[in-house]
Amino acid sequence: MDLKPKSLFHLIEEDKLVRIIETFTKATDITIDINDALGFPVVQHDYFYGFCRSIRSKEVGLKRCINSNAELGFNTLTQGNSSIGKCHAGVMLMAVPIIVDDKFYGSITCGQMLLEKPGAKEIEDMLAATADLGLDPQDLSKTFQEIQVISMEKCQAAGGLIQFVVSYIVELIYRANRQEALSKEKLKAAEDARIIIELEHTLHRAELKNLQAQIKPHFLFNTLNTIISLVTLGDNAKGLNTLFALSNLLRHNLDHPEELVPLREELHYVESYLLIQKNRFGDRLELTIQVPEDLHDLQIPFLSLQPLVENACIHGLEPKEGLGHLRIVAKKLNNDVEISVIDDGVGMSQHYYTLDLSQEHPLQAGIGLRNVHKRLQLQFGPGYGIRLLPEQGLTTVRLLIPLQEG
Repeated sequence: MDLKPKSLFHLIEEDKLVRIIETFTKATDITIDINDALGFPVVQHDYFYGFCRSIRSKEVGLKRCINSNAELGFNTLTQGNSSIGKCHAGVMLMAVPIIVDDKFYGSITCGQMLLEKPGAKEIEDMLAATADLGLDPQDLSKTFQEIQVISMEKCQAAGGLIQFVVSYIVELIYRANRQEALSKEKLKAAEDARIIIELEHTLHRAELKNLQAQIKPHFLFNTLNTIISLVTLGDNAKGLNTLFALSNLLRHNLDHPEELVPLREELHYVESYLLIQKNRFGDRLELTIQVPEDLHDLQIPFLSLQPLVENACIHGLEPKEGLGHLRIVAKKLNNDVEISVIDDGVGMSQHYYTLDLSQEHPLQAGIGLRNVHKRLQLQFGPGYGIRLLPEQGLTTVRLLIPLQEG
């Protein structure tokens, strides 16, 4: 049998244990203590009186009382049931063990009783045992003789009643233990759910950053091609200007690690990008931006518009002869915002309008669009993203995101 298990008394509300002691004392005029496996009372109470209260008022006396309870409590293990003996001061004690699942958790001891009226010898022994406590011997003698005398029959009846009390306490422990186990299971389930959510969030953020990282090299590759072409053609001045512009854009990238930026910053980034494209288009590119002032603070994934503008420039406007127009238009749609990138270039192949942007595509024009679409859905949900709309003489790519309040 385990003699030093972890205490389970903490599972029971203290006021319940105090009520048990109070009820038993009032019913029998015998005071009980509920002790842990080491003999220490698990709750404090004021139901000791007279002689026992005087002894317990001294620190040394209280320690001796606790030791007496512990010793008698351990005796119940060898006897298998209640045990009767005397405390350090000669008062009758009876103990009943508290055993849960074959483990000794403590005992209930009852005292403040004698089986017979104390004689001179008993009083002398008591005074000798308590002489070092600094208590008045006459007062101790008086209160010692006032301790109630009960018959063995009543003592055994009290023991039977304590057995019922022990059974009730064990049931409380079982019930509280089950409740604690259920609470731990619920906490573990909640913790597991939290960990899963955090993991999903981490993977979600990792996928967003991975997609954004795909866009940056894609843009860089195209811009470096522009610089190489200019240098190859001998236009070193334009090549150098383009390189400076690219340097500014890359610095802008490094200064924005956030996933979301205000729409005004994204538009500024697009304007910087088009300054680079001006070196290729010359006067053949005209830009119009129509975005209401109250949408400038709208939060949008970084590098969401530039790939759409790049797509319009490379696949629509660059092959076109003569002046090309590029418009960026934003407007509210109930609780959403629609941002359109419209060009009047040669248009994309009809094949691109049937692409499922949720799937991988080997086609170069589909890479940037798919990445933006996927990032928008990861950020805002499956109801958002981009759509390709063919119109008479125009190519429109519409980006839909939620309207954020505040």
